[in-house]
Amino acid sequence: MQEKIIRKILYVSGTVTMLAGVQFIAPTLFLQASGMQVGDVTGLFFARHWGLMALVLGALIIYAVRQTQARRAILLAAAVEKLGLVIMVAINWAEPALQGLHTAAFFDGACVVLYLIYLLGKQPNQQAST
Repeated sequence: MQEKIIRKILYVSGTVTMLAGVQFIAPTLFLQASGMQVGDVTGLFFARHWGLMALVLGALIIYAVRQTQARRAILLAAAVEKLGLVIMVAINWAEPALQGLHTAAFFDGACVVLYLIYLLGKQPNQQAST
C-alpha cells in the first residue's frame, strides 16, 4: 500500500473514530442520536469511558500518519479493538438495543481490512529478493 494512500486512510479513519469522543462529553445525547438509550448510572459511566477510549484511539491513529516508527503498533492495537467491536456487534446483530452500532461495525470492519492489508504488506525495510 502506498504511503500517500495509507496516510489518507489514517486521517479519515482516525477522525471518524475520534467523533465517538462526543460520547464522553454528552453520552445520553450521543447514544440517543445512535438510536440507543442508557438510563442507569453504570451504563452512562461505561458509555463515557468508551467515548474517551475511542477519542484516544482515533488520536493515536492520526498520530500514526506522521510517526511511521509507531504506526505498526498503533494500527495493530486499533485493528484488534475494532475487530472486537465488529465481532461483538455481529454476535448480537438482532438485539434491538444495539441497532445503532451496525454502522460503526461496518466502518470498523472496513478499517480492520485496510489496516491488515497495510500490516501484512511488504515492509519498507525489506529488500526484494533477487
